[in-house]
Amino acid sequence: MRGAPDLRRHGSDRAEALVGASHRPGPPDIGNGIRGDVVRLTGKGIRAARWGTGAVLVLGSLAGCGSGDGKASADAGGTPTAAAGPTNGPGDYRPPTDLCPKLDFGPLTAAVAPTAEPPKGQQTGSDPATAGGAACLQSFRTAGTKADGRSIVYCTAWKDVAVAIKQYEYRLSSAPKEAQAPVVQEPGLGRGAFRYENVKDAAPFRNDLRLFVRDSNLECEVQVQSLSVLTDQQVTAAWPAMVETVRALLPKLRS
Repeated sequence: MRGAPDLRRHGSDRAEALVGASHRPGPPDIGNGIRGDVVRLTGKGIRAARWGTGAVLVLGSLAGCGSGDGKASADAGGTPTAAAGPTNGPGDYRPPTDLCPKLDFGPLTAAVAPTAEPPKGQQTGSDPATAGGAACLQSFRTAGTKADGRSIVYCTAWKDVAVAIKQYEYRLSSAPKEAQAPVVQEPGLGRGAFRYENVKDAAPFRNDLRLFVRDSNLECEVQVQSLSVLTDQQVTAAWPAMVETVRALLPKLRS
């Protein structure tokens, strides 16, 4: 599994898109001179700016990508819903400390592939005064007996609702720059939700599906990533399974 293919070496269209992708602006200041990516990109092994190159390392590590620029984009497929509901106060969520026991990967297992091993979790966030959260990784196998894909759920409780809205809008504005196709809004999930297939820095994964949700001061992200190409049927089934996963999780995380 360590010999995962580097898509750029094979000259694929997706690889060319990755190599040619422009670097987006930095994230917004979330107070006291702290930028949103500082919380996401620092701390013990969380939110690495780029994926590792070895498949075993990649599939087994809770790492992710940075995020957007803080302004809603008209290209994102509709008016952002992030500001719906109360926009002040600390919010309804405290930082989650252990996601895995609260998560049901059953819908994703049925939609994409069987699980390969027990899920792995860890806490995230480097500045408890600004945000804190947790992540859970579930590996899966689309073919054979070895893991060749994974689903990761990240949830972060920001210090207040206003900061969570700013982060959500930042991600929403960044998504069209990363997406293979138009960004799709998911109405009725939290206070705002959207999804897309990522192609920016996605290697070595052949598919990188992402769902972002904001509810009160909580931000959750679900990723489904595969080293093997998923079928159209698997991708189509994965989207509602990702939505169902978060919808079932949110009530378990409310303070």
